[in-house]
Amino acid sequence: MNPTELAMLEALRRTLEGTPGLRQARLARPEERVEVPLSRLPAAVLEPGEAEDLAWPGVAAGTYRLRHWQARILDRALPGSRVFEALLAIAEAARSAIAAGASLGGLASDGPASALRGDLAPLVGATRTGPLEVSSAAPGEPTAVVFRGASGSWSAWPTGLAAIDDELLFSTGPHVLSIGSPERRVKDQPFNGLAGGLALDLGEGPREIVQDGVLSAATAEGLALSEAAIESFIDGRLYTLTDRDGADYPHCRMERFQRLGPPQTGLQWHQTYRITYRQLAR
Repeated sequence: MNPTELAMLEALRRTLEGTPGLRQARLARPEERVEVPLSRLPAAVLEPGEAEDLAWPGVAAGTYRLRHWQARILDRALPGSRVFEALLAIAEAARSAIAAGASLGGLASDGPASALRGDLAPLVGATRTGPLEVSSAAPGEPTAVVFRGASGSWSAWPTGLAAIDDELLFSTGPHVLSIGSPERRVKDQPFNGLAGGLALDLGEGPREIVQDGVLSAATAEGLALSEAAIESFIDGRLYTLTDRDGADYPHCRMERFQRLGPPQTGLQWHQTYRITYRQLAR
């Protein structure tokens, strides 16, 4: 577990500790048996889980590390009793407090959806939470209301930005360029009664360049403006495309801007996309 993850877990613990009605919030090792004195109930126990290294689908740039965790809210309460109803209310308040402070003071950031759990919301948020569950209590043990969650941040962020005619339209998210091979144009001319024929070399033809990435904005309106700025380059003209490493591809025509699915929201709005260019000459 790296220092950023430890800091995120501590921020989660402090958030739990501030929940009205809780007397204590502790950070424990996974599966560690935690003894909470009766005088400290109701209490919260936060346990870290496994981690995932993720990237946006189709955009092999950057690494997002998502750390799973679970929070147990404990009290001596029998299901159906007033104390149990109060325990449920405290657990819901704890989950809402974590959701409200999703960035954990700037430690956590939006990223790709989890491949391990599909019941966390929001799917791409900095901190995601799942539904409340009542855990079966052993005789003599406190009743536990459990909710699971995950918090993440970018552990590796791609450097360099692609540009079109020096305009950094794609700077809000990771993106990659796939450079195709040029086509060789050849005209074949057969002749009656002769084997073979004449092959006329017409020179190098165009090639396709595909850009996959993610646009991000604070609002839906901001995301729409970013998309419109990119689409304005679908005008039939030729531009110079510069990749993240600074290599130039002149005489490129933007042919298509595709939104790959609906936008997703966490702390920001995110839209995965694909742009297709055609480089007419090198």
